[in-house]
Parts: sequence; structure tokens; C-alpha cells
Amino acid sequence: MKTGHSVLERIGKFLRAFRKEDGAIAVQFALVLAPMTVMVFGALDVSRASGEKTRLQDALDAATLAAARSPAITDAGLQAVGEQVLAADLASTKAVLTSSSFRLEGSKVVATARASMTTVVANLWLNGDMVIGAESEVTRASNNVEVALALDVTGSMSGTKITDLKAAAKDLIDLVVQDQQTPYYTKLAIAPYSAAVNAGTYATSLRGAYTAGTCTTPGCASFKFTNASGGSKTFNISSCVTERTGTDAFTDTAPSAAFLGRNYPSTGNPCLGSTIMPLSTDRTALKGKVDGLAAAGSTAGHLGLAWGWYLVSPNFASLWPTASQPAAYGTDQLLKVVVLMTDGAFNTTYCNGVISKDSGSGSGSSSDHINCNAPNGGAFAQAQALCANMKATGVIIYTVGFDVANDANARAIVEECATDAEHVYLPATGAALKTAFHAIGEDITRLRISR
Repeated sequence: MKTGHSVLERIGKFLRAFRKEDGAIAVQFALVLAPMTVMVFGALDVSRASGEKTRLQDALDAATLAAARSPAITDAGLQAVGEQVLAADLASTKAVLTSSSFRLEGSKVVATARASMTTVVANLWLNGDMVIGAESEVTRASNNVEVALALDVTGSMSGTKITDLKAAAKDLIDLVVQDQQTPYYTKLAIAPYSAAVNAGTYATSLRGAYTAGTCTTPGCASFKFTNASGGSKTFNISSCVTERTGTDAFTDTAPSAAFLGRNYPSTGNPCLGSTIMPLSTDRTALKGKVDGLAAAGSTAGHLGLAWGWYLVSPNFASLWPTASQPAAYGTDQLLKVVVLMTDGAFNTTYCNGVISKDSGSGSGSSSDHINCNAPNGGAFAQAQALCANMKATGVIIYTVGFDVANDANARAIVEECATDAEHVYLPATGAALKTAFHAIGEDITRLRISR
């Protein structure tokens, strides 16, 4: 504005001097000069507006890109990220931002912005400041996601703990499983575990069929064995499965090539009621599975961990319905994730499908243990081997140790098993458990759209 006034003052001085020489000519010249002056300053307004519009477009492009790369999955979240970047980039411009919008349309972040600028001459015919606008659109980089939750539902999770776990798990489901399943999908599976893992209708395919009657070697409907005290016990087979032995003990080799272990549970430590759920995009069904969880039994944490792996393993794909089959390792734009949650000691191992003699405290009455030790070793050692092999396939592992501060072994396996220290969570309260699961859900979402 100062520049404009200075030029007008010079023109006025020139006209006053010219009028002294020839008043008539001066009047004619003034009549011609007036519209010319308007045109000059109008052009100046247009030039300034063009420059500000370019700056607004550049700033909006940067803000839209930042929103697309952020972990935000709602319009409100995108708006918060976009507004912050846009305001910072426009801080030194002469235009004043009046409105902005950032929203998600499918896999694209679409943004608009409006700004106003004060003009020199154009306000003679404009009703107020000049308005400039910009639009931007960014397609989010994305990945397919397969997530398995291995959830501890042992007896120590009774009461408020299991209630808190349900709320936390359902929050994570809402964060991870998206409404939009094309062109990228987001699937989640659930593996509840306690003393064993209930395979439900998949049990026969996983541990093989069995014969009728009672046998003294595993493979019948009823197994008669010598217990740890030297007495005789007979337990019935269940739909739960346990660890397999041999060279495939700590691998995800297909069960058709190496069966998993059978489970002959005692009445005091039965097969848990909640069954596994393979990968699904149905949030309602997934949350219904979580709502049905009930706490009971001892802790075979290594089995929960193994099942987190099996549910995202392509080697187990043939067992599940087509829509639930995991993709192959190494598939482009694919994340495989396992979340292991536990609240304590891994105390339960097996020999011949019965809880082994060398299982730890909390694994039930020793009179219900078989008179042989676990051929695979302790539960923590088994978990270590499983974690190492799982990570070698590229699976991302998050671990949640719920109130395990006083359990050195549990804390150690939680810290060692995770992909790295940033994937370890050690909540001590129910509120902290919910926060941990929410953070994991957001991090998985961030990886899905930015990796």
C-alpha cells in the first residue's frame, strides 16, 4: 500500500506541473492516465494473487502429503495433521487462511483450502478482500495387513483383568480392521490360550484322528497313563491341541506334514471353551469372539505364541476358509503381525498330550501330571525358539506383559520375543493395558499406510 501511494503522489506532482504549461492538455492526459493507473495496479493485484495462490497450493500439497503419511484413520485426525502443517507453511505469506478441509475418500486424502488477501485497486470493484483457493489429492501408500492376537485367558486373568483385556482387544480390532477392504485388506485372527489352545472343528486336521476306546499310548479317545505319583489315570481326548515334538517342534511346518500334539486334559484343568478364530474382516464377529472369552486354567504361553504364528502362516492356509487364508511370506505390500499378551509365568508343558511331570507351579495338581518330562524342554525355552524362528520369516511381534514386574522370567521373554524394544509394552493396570493395545493398534495402522 505504501508503494501505491508513493506512485500516485508522483503522478499528482507531475500533473500539477504539467497543468501550469497547458491546462487543457493536462486535463486530457489525466483522463487517459486514470484508467491506465487502475490497469497498472490491477495487474499488480493479479500478480500478487497469482504468487499467493502458488504458495497456497504448495503449502496445501505439503500438508496433504503429511496427512496421508500420518497414522490418522479418521477425517478428524487427518484434519488435525493437515491444519498444523498448512498453518506453519503459510505463516510468512501475506494471504490469510480462512478455511481448510482434509478428508479420506477410499485410499485417497482429499484437501481444499481458501485464503484471502488485501488488494491495492481490485477492492474498488470487489466487496472485500480477494479470495484464492487450492485443491490437493494424495493416494496413501498402503499395505495388506494380517494380525493375530494371542490372548492370555488363564485363571489369573479372572475378574477385572479379563474385562480390561476385552475392552483393550476390541479397541485394537476397531483400529486395525478397516471398513474399506479394497484395494488393500486388513484382517485379524484370535488365538485365546490357557493350558492349551482349543482348535474346535479344526482339531482333527491339526492333531490327527483318534480311535475309539481306551489305550495306554496316545491316539485313542481315552488315554490311560501312569501319573507323576506312580498311580493310574485315564483322561479323555479334547479338541485342544498342544506342542508338537521332533524337528518341526518350533516351526510353522504345515500340520499335514507334522501333526501338533494331542490334549488329554484333567477335569481340574480342562480344555478352554474359547476356540481359535482364523483371519477375518468381520469386526462384529471378532469382537463377539472377544466378548465370549472366559478366564480359567494354567499358562502354556508358548502355545499361545505358536498359535499367533500359525494363524498368519501361509503353511497353515489350507486349513482355513479361502477368505481367511494368509498370503505367502514375502508378498509385496504385506505386513504379518503377532501380538502376544500374557500376565505371567509360562508354567505348563506336555508329554504325550498330558501335562508333563516337570511343569511348573500353577500347572494344576501333580497327580494329574504324566510321569514323563516335556521332550521340548521348558515353556520359556520353547517360546524363545518360536520367537526366533517367527521373526526370521519377517513376522512383526508386539508383546504385552500385563502386570509382570515381579516375574523375571515372564518379563524376560516379553522383552526378548518382541521385534525390538519399541514393540514391548509392560502395563501394570487395566487402564495401562487399554493404552498399550491402543498404541499397538495405531502403530500397526501407521505401518499399514506408510511403510
